[in-house]
Amino acid sequence: MTQSAEIKQTERFSFVWLLPLVTVFIGIWMLYKYQVDQGETIFIKMPSAEGITNGKTEIKVRSVKVGIISHTRLSDDQKGVIARAEIDKNYVHLLNEDAKLWLVKPRIDETGITGMTTLLSGVYIEFLPGESEFTSHHFKLLEDPPLIANDIEGGRIKLLSRDAEVIDVGSSVFYKGYKVGQVETATFDWQEQTMRYGVFLRAPYQNLATLNSVFWIHSGLEVDLNADGISIKTGSLSTMLNGGISFAVPEREKPGEIVKDGHIYSLSQDYKTALEQRYFEHDYYIIEFEQSIRGLKVGAPVEYRGTRVGTVVETPAILVVDGTPAHFMSDNTAVPVMIKIEYRRIYHQAKVAKDFWQNNAQLWIERGLRASLKPGNLLTGAVYVDLDFYPDPDPYQVRNLGNYQVFPSVSSGLSVLTNQVSETLAKINKLNVEQSLIQLNSAMNEYQQLATDMRAFINTQQTQSIPAEFATSLDKVSTSMTQFDLTMKQFAKTMADYQQGSPMYHDLNSTIEELKKLTEQLQPLTQSLNEQPNMLIFDKNAPEDLQPRSKQ
Repeated sequence: MTQSAEIKQTERFSFVWLLPLVTVFIGIWMLYKYQVDQGETIFIKMPSAEGITNGKTEIKVRSVKVGIISHTRLSDDQKGVIARAEIDKNYVHLLNEDAKLWLVKPRIDETGITGMTTLLSGVYIEFLPGESEFTSHHFKLLEDPPLIANDIEGGRIKLLSRDAEVIDVGSSVFYKGYKVGQVETATFDWQEQTMRYGVFLRAPYQNLATLNSVFWIHSGLEVDLNADGISIKTGSLSTMLNGGISFAVPEREKPGEIVKDGHIYSLSQDYKTALEQRYFEHDYYIIEFEQSIRGLKVGAPVEYRGTRVGTVVETPAILVVDGTPAHFMSDNTAVPVMIKIEYRRIYHQAKVAKDFWQNNAQLWIERGLRASLKPGNLLTGAVYVDLDFYPDPDPYQVRNLGNYQVFPSVSSGLSVLTNQVSETLAKINKLNVEQSLIQLNSAMNEYQQLATDMRAFINTQQTQSIPAEFATSLDKVSTSMTQFDLTMKQFAKTMADYQQGSPMYHDLNSTIEELKKLTEQLQPLTQSLNEQPNMLIFDKNAPEDLQPRSKQ
C-alpha cells in the first residue's frame, strides 16, 4: 500500500515584496519632502493679472525672492483675479495678517519715478511684512505702494477737512518749514461730505503734535484781502511747487499735552482760518442795522476799540419770523446780521471770559455800548463791526429775534454826517432871522431914547443942585450912558447889515443855500458809497438790465 505524501505549507517572507514597500515609502517621503520644501501656499486677490506670468512672477522682500506665483484664475464673482503663490519655507514666519503686497512696475507720480528696473526684469510683487501675531494665507494686492514702511518709527494722526482744498497722497507735512511727515491716505466721506487724511509723522517729530496744535494747507503763496489791508506771504520754492500741510502751536501759547496715535485734528484752508477755528466756545447775537451793509462779509471781525472779540457769521442773517424772512419784514426796515462773541479772544480761559461777558453785557448796554459799521479798507470796500460806547444813545429794551438776543446798534459813516448837516440846515431855516432883526432894531431905538432922557435929566437945574458926591456919581452915569450910546450905535450899524436887502443878509442867505445844495449833492454820494465803498477807486458797478421773459 502506497502512502500519500503530506504536503505542509510553511509561512515565509518573500523579499520580493520589499521592493514595492520601499518604493511606496520613498514616494511618501519624497512627497513630504516636496511639500516641506514648498513652504506655504497663499492666495492673493488682485484686480487683474496684468504683467503676471505663472511660474515667473516673483514675490520679493527687500529685493530678496521669498516666493513665486504658480497659478492664476478668475474670482468666483469674475470681478477680479485670484493668484496662488508658493512661499519659501524659510519665510513662512513673515505671513502676518497685516502684511502688505503691491505690484512693482514703472510709476510716475507725486513721489517721483520708481520701478524703472522692471522694464528689463519684468514686474514683481513686493511683500512688506506686518507686525501682527496672527498669520494669514489670504491677502489683497494694494493698488498703490504704501509710502511709509511699518518698521519706520513715528506716529500717526488723522485730519478732517470740510472746506479746504484737496491734498494728494504723498504730500509733505511741515513744521516751521521743515518736513516732518507725509500724507499716507486721502479718502472722501460722501455721507459726512468730509475729506479724511491719514498723516504719518516721523520720530521724534510726532511729539510736536500737541492738543493745541493747528493744521492748515500750506500752498506756498498766501494772499489775504481783508479789513486790515493786503497781506502776502510766500514760502520756499519747493513748497510753492508741491504744496503740503503745515502745523504749529499758535503764537503766545505754550505747547500742550502730546497727543496719542489716531488723534483727530481739523484741517483749515490757511493759518488765519486755523486760528479762528480754535475759538469754539462762543455765543451768537443779532445786530440790526438801519443802513446798507454792503462790504460786510462773512468772517469780518467784530472789534471793541481795536481789539477783536468776535466774528461775523451771516450777513444778512437768515432768520424766519412768523413765516417771513427777518430782513424782509414790513414793520421793520433794519437788516439783521448774525455775529458770534468768541470768549477765548477776550481771555485765554474761555469760561472766565464767558462769565465776565454775560455778567456785564447788560450793564455796558445801559451805559451806551452799541455796535456800528466802520470802514476797514477803502481799496477793497470791506467794513467791520465796531463795539464802542456812545454818549446819550437811544434807550434800548432787551429783546430777541428768533432764538437770538438782539444787540443794539447806531448808524455810522457818511450817511450820519449828511443827516447831521441836513438837520443843522433845517434848524437854520426854521430861525426867523428877519423877525429877530426887527425886534433887535426896536430894542436899540428904545435904548437910544433912554439915553436921551437920561442926558436931559442930568442937565436940569434940579439935578445940578444935588450934593457934590451925588453929582460925581451922576457924572459917572453920564459917562457910562455916553459909552452905552456909542455901543448901541455900533450895534445898530451891525444889525443894519443883517437887515433884509443888505449885503450881509444876502451873503448869509447865499451861504445857507449853498449848504443845502451841498447836502443834496452829498446824499446820493453817501448812498453810493454805502452800496459800493470802493467806488472812489473803482468804477461803480452798474446793475444789469433785466430782460423780459415769456411765460412759456
